[in-house]
Amino acid sequence: MTERIVVGVTDAAASRRAVDWAAQRAAQTGAVLVLIAVTKDSEDSEAVSAGDILLEAETARLSVAIADADLVVEAHAEHGDAVDVLVEASRDAALLVLGDPHPGHHWGDHGRRIATAAHCAVAVVPDADLEGRSGVVVGIDGSEVTEAAVAFAAAEAVRRGERLVAVAAWSPVLVGDGITSGLPGSDYLEPLDLQEPTEELVEHALAAVRAAHPDLAIEKQVQPGDAAQVLQAFASGAALLVVGTHGRGALARLFIGSVSDAVLTDAVTPTIAVR
Repeated sequence: MTERIVVGVTDAAASRRAVDWAAQRAAQTGAVLVLIAVTKDSEDSEAVSAGDILLEAETARLSVAIADADLVVEAHAEHGDAVDVLVEASRDAALLVLGDPHPGHHWGDHGRRIATAAHCAVAVVPDADLEGRSGVVVGIDGSEVTEAAVAFAAAEAVRRGERLVAVAAWSPVLVGDGITSGLPGSDYLEPLDLQEPTEELVEHALAAVRAAHPDLAIEKQVQPGDAAQVLQAFASGAALLVVGTHGRGALARLFIGSVSDAVLTDAVTPTIAVR
């Protein structure tokens, strides 16, 4: 079955950046590109036709921008709540792509709601110059979603012919004698260095990838610090950042995960959250 890449389309410049990124990916992978413009329910004929006009313009622009590509494009103008429409469209999609209109700033509640409720992987594309970037960065934290994120990132790196950069961060843990630990003014607290166990965690997460892709160039980066900040530092010059996020369900709709939320809402490069 042919994969479908769904893109939420608006009249913002960030949306055009996301459409271009998704179109290039669809052309490279043979996926169908599905453009969806959502307008609020209205009896106003001008409001109702706004989505159709926008989609016609985007389709025409793509036909010129990617004239040589064998790209199949579907365009749908929908009415209703944008979050609900895009989440529903994600049911039979391999990837849902959203534009981030303000790189370096939080993208708002709508984007977060879509990312947490979507049925497929979600990509956030910043409105920034993406030329000259290389490498696929993946965040590793030892959680149950790490395996899916690493497998996805490795496949992306192989497809692109680029290196895979596995990144993990750790924070020092204060340990003591079990009696005075944690007491104000205690002299028995010492920071526990987690560099070595974190490196072991990363190597364990990469084992299956090394076996499946023996020729893939893999770089490991393990550093102390805030996980989101460390990931963004390595991803700032990368072509793609991949992170794992919680599966759907009652809790997932309310909580995407602090690190995933941070890198999605302040995307420094195209960022994909996988489940």
